[in-house]
Amino acid sequence: MPENKDIKSDEKAQAHQTGAMGNSPKIAPGFLKDAEGNPSSMRLMSVIALFTSICFGWMTLQNNSTNQYDVYITTAFLISAFAPKALQKFIENYYPKKI
Repeated sequence: MPENKDIKSDEKAQAHQTGAMGNSPKIAPGFLKDAEGNPSSMRLMSVIALFTSICFGWMTLQNNSTNQYDVYITTAFLISAFAPKALQKFIENYYPKKI
């Protein structure tokens, strides 16, 4: 008897994995995709700006003759990595999509 119970639970687990039970498992979108699964150029731009800020900051720290403009440029890239996405989220929440 216990063997039948194990077989049924295995079949149920396999049916759930394949989506045969009607509630197929949801696949989470990747980092560069929005909640609907569409590619997001805003996220790509944010990642590039963040990477550029980190690289420029590292180069600034490695340079012995650091001036104020290096800090300004690094800060500008860092702000450009986060501010546009935050602004986009604010606008999307304030002006919901019309159906």
